[in-house]
Amino acid sequence: MLTIVPLTVWFIAAAYISSKSRIEPYAVFWYIFSGVVHILMEGSYLVHHSEIRQISSIPFAEKMREEVPFYKFFDSRFYAGLYEQYAKYDARYSMSEPMVVFFCWTELVEGILCFVLVYLIEKRSLYRHPLQIVCATAQAYGAVFYFLTPVIYGNWATTITKDTYEFVVYVLLLNGIWCLVPILLIIQSFETLVHPKPSNILSLTPTICDTFVSNEDKNK
Repeated sequence: MLTIVPLTVWFIAAAYISSKSRIEPYAVFWYIFSGVVHILMEGSYLVHHSEIRQISSIPFAEKMREEVPFYKFFDSRFYAGLYEQYAKYDARYSMSEPMVVFFCWTELVEGILCFVLVYLIEKRSLYRHPLQIVCATAQAYGAVFYFLTPVIYGNWATTITKDTYEFVVYVLLLNGIWCLVPILLIIQSFETLVHPKPSNILSLTPTICDTFVSNEDKNK
């Protein structure tokens, strides 16, 4: 079976599950997609990062066409091993760079929060937006520091690919999305908390008036 198959399967599964949401399907898709990436991909790297010491020399498309035994798709080492390919674009992943490993810990927590947020969205919970601000801020913070640390350490030239196409696609866009989307979600949450719609409030919790009327009925 091709390497790309399991990656495609969970992407389609995330799209299918989120399409069933009648509330915010795009947000649900983002959180399922992010949750899988954080837990399955980055969590696997976190567990096996000390074993990733090689840098792939083949193009990304060729890597995705590699034949892999089916049982490998249930092995965390398989997903961690994909970072040998990513190390071609960012060599920090082939040397267990401390900052990268540290952020993998935070991303593992973010992955759990992503699935909690899916639940809170579906339940129309009042806790959704406060938790969304926390999770999205952590995601955006991680993306910013991903780009800043090699600049601060002065090793950008020796760790980040010099190929323009690889940099734009696999470094800038692939990581930039975890900065852009979280910022949009933070804005959404602040807008909702600062300017709540009456219909949303009524659907989430009883109004003070309703509570007062209910108490009056009990006293009669």
